[in-house]
Amino acid sequence: MMDILDVIFLQPLMVIYKGVFYFPDGLSLGGRIIAFSLMLNLILSPLYREMELRARKGREKSERMNSDVARMKTHFKGRERYFYIRAVHRQYGYHPIQSLLTSSELFLQIMVFASVYYFLSSLPALQGADYGQIKDLGRPDGMFGGINFLPLLMTAINMISVLYYVTDRKKRLQGIALALFFLVLLYGSPAGLVLYWTINNFWSLVRNMVLNTLQKKGEQACTH
Repeated sequence: MMDILDVIFLQPLMVIYKGVFYFPDGLSLGGRIIAFSLMLNLILSPLYREMELRARKGREKSERMNSDVARMKTHFKGRERYFYIRAVHRQYGYHPIQSLLTSSELFLQIMVFASVYYFLSSLPALQGADYGQIKDLGRPDGMFGGINFLPLLMTAINMISVLYYVTDRKKRLQGIALALFFLVLLYGSPAGLVLYWTINNFWSLVRNMVLNTLQKKGEQACTH
């Protein structure tokens, strides 16, 4: 099964990644990593945007459903409340595992993360290549007396993104926990790989800020 996935999915994706990675001329290896991150995000932006719009509609629908469920809990008790809540769930087409099954954006992010990790980790050109203060892109950066700076920067950007983009307290804590998980996961990874994810996360933060600003302006224009 894994061999079939490798031939049908992974290897063609590696060819595409290689084409995108080596497309810009006259760039250093570090510059290629940054350009690769930006170009891959630009290519995937329409897909991310569509999934984000669907997720937003799903959240709005979930909020309306939760409001109706709360009203049922207030006015009814026992089996009567149970059946009314089930009726509300049927009305909204809700199922307990629905959010997991419809997390297409999360699935895409995991797929991109795994495939890019595989591509950059197996890139021989990283070994011994320097970029600015980074002495070897094939090893952890160790820029601060052996302390790896890039994973800390990547985590800081993730934290800012969570605090800016997520308002729900529980989801904020989950986002912060996920950022710390990636810090542990990638702390000892090659600097070239962490450089990619740092740029990727910075791009996502800026994109979300721009989209939120445009959305607020659109909402203000509709109210006038």
